Amino acid sequence: MKTKKKKNCQALLLAAALVMNLQTVSPLAAAPDPEAAQTAQENSQESAETQEPAIPESYEWEIQSNSIPGWPQGPKIICETGILMDLDTGEILYAKGIDEKRAPASITKIMTAMLAIEKVPLDTKITFTDEVNNIEPGSTHIGIKPGETLTMEESLYGILLGSANEVSSGVAEYIGGTVQNFVDMMNERAQELGCKNTHFVNANGLYDDNHYTSARDMALIAKAAFQNETFRNIVKTPYYIIPPTNITPEERWINNHHRMLTEGGIHYEGCLGGKTGYTERAGNTLVTYAERNSMRLVCVVLKGTTEYYNDTKNLLDYGFNNFQKLSLSSDVLAESGSLASYLKDQGLLDAAVETSSADVPVAPSQEITCQAAIENNMLNLDFYYGDTLLSSSSQEASPEILAAAQTYDLQQRQSQQAQDSQSVSAETEEPSDSPSASVNHNSLDGFFQEAVSVFQSLPSWKYPALGLLAGAFIFYIVLLIIKIRRALSLKKRRKSRKKKKH
Repeated sequence: MKTKKKKNCQALLLAAALVMNLQTVSPLAAAPDPEAAQTAQENSQESAETQEPAIPESYEWEIQSNSIPGWPQGPKIICETGILMDLDTGEILYAKGIDEKRAPASITKIMTAMLAIEKVPLDTKITFTDEVNNIEPGSTHIGIKPGETLTMEESLYGILLGSANEVSSGVAEYIGGTVQNFVDMMNERAQELGCKNTHFVNANGLYDDNHYTSARDMALIAKAAFQNETFRNIVKTPYYIIPPTNITPEERWINNHHRMLTEGGIHYEGCLGGKTGYTERAGNTLVTYAERNSMRLVCVVLKGTTEYYNDTKNLLDYGFNNFQKLSLSSDVLAESGSLASYLKDQGLLDAAVETSSADVPVAPSQEITCQAAIENNMLNLDFYYGDTLLSSSSQEASPEILAAAQTYDLQQRQSQQAQDSQSVSAETEEPSDSPSASVNHNSLDGFFQEAVSVFQSLPSWKYPALGLLAGAFIFYIVLLIIKIRRALSLKKRRKSRKKKKH
């Protein structure tokens, strides 16, 4: 009985202690923390990834790159669309629905950051307006207030690492005067980069039916951004501390959301950073840069589930394990019967392709060829794996190459003229058993036309021969006349003799 009372007392004391601890919790603990919310979302996704997910229909959708003859077969992915592209050449190694339109979510901020880096010095101070309050409630932010000032560099870390929606809108307003003007710049730049299925309506990627891109377009944007050293340095930074500002006295610690860059179970060796994205309707989107074995690749997946990191890993592994970067010297290029082959014969091709490369299968089964063309004194080179275009390059043509190209063009024209002449001759020579031939043979006009045609086709000695024939014919006529006259004279003499006898 005493033991039972003792246990009851302990239970009461424990309950009392718990109530007291709950009462001492700071009211600030209930305030929304964007970093904590992001971490909670990622932990929730990580927990979901440990479970066996249902395989969606998109897992079986067509992979276009698998239809290339002699191309390594790429893996199936759950994300609806995906692409793997070489960062240096733009060569596409893997393609699944790469031109289909999808919502990009926060990977939109790659374009936002790229334009900001290009247009504004990093030490420029930006004072944010009420635009920072014009974002979706509950969306990712770092708590910037109207009137608060950050440098452009601090803002870029907020955009690319913290995925701060309010900072993206504020920077867009600062650069464009209005967010809409900046969005117009984004769309204009997308067109310059060759994007054909992209249209932006905001600078942060919050969902809108008219805000979309494609895997190919996003890879082109990501490739262009990666050419900038500032961008490269920011996206590979694990974390960044924004110091106290004119309004916020505390430091802001911003962690990179890309989990393949940071240490942990999803870390990927060779990852150079990238950008994450998520909205409920866009699903998970991800841009990832990685480098191994002198190959630098960018992977884009759109409309993903909790498997989007695993999809990205499988695509990067596919690229690094199945392809090799090949320097395109004349030794590895097969004959193509083109200007490139002529330049190779003249010893000029190696200098033209010395900086060119392509990713080819580790065990290639197709020939690698080069097609060359001169346009406005620029030498344009296209490299093919069988019939598949691998990569292209353009450079100013040297005087030697321009001269060789002119010689090659002259030879091509002469060859074409000879072929045309032979074709015309063949067309004028009709078979003897054709209806038209029989008709011509049965008419005097046809006879003379055929005689003229035959005469014209004879070699140049036909004219002296014709002269000899004409002389022989005249000589024969003269002899014939003389013979006839002699015969007539003899006949007259005979008649005269007969008259004298009578």
